[in-house]
Amino acid sequence: MNDIQTALFQAADQARRHSYAPYSRYPVGAAILSETGQIYAGTNIEESAYICTHAEQAAISNMITHEGAHRIVAVLVITGADGDGQLGTPCGHCRQWLREHGDPDSMQIHVAGPEGVRRTFTLAELLPYSFGPDNLRTPHR
Repeated sequence: MNDIQTALFQAADQARRHSYAPYSRYPVGAAILSETGQIYAGTNIEESAYICTHAEQAAISNMITHEGAHRIVAVLVITGADGDGQLGTPCGHCRQWLREHGDPDSMQIHVAGPEGVRRTFTLAELLPYSFGPDNLRTPHR
């Protein structure tokens, strides 16, 4: 892992340790790198009605709340058990959240397990032919 991946991994791993996932028992941590070079982390938070906050959404909310930034350069998501080989990529809803805040062709999404990064994708690979702010006549930013 390079220095950025290591910093993202450490932030996502720490967030994952605080996951509140009593129903799915599927803890997730995410960390994003904003365009200003700051890292923001988030974890999944479940509740009994299954209207949950996903780790990626929590990290994006932290970025906007604490910095006012709206552009993501890179994301790291950590799930699974050590060595299980699982690729816990962001769900469809989270992919759309990421699309709202980054360039699909350049945003790097690092998918990790507890042992480290398992694979890296661009958002365009995970969400081809996406709809985003540039599709609207009047972008909001």
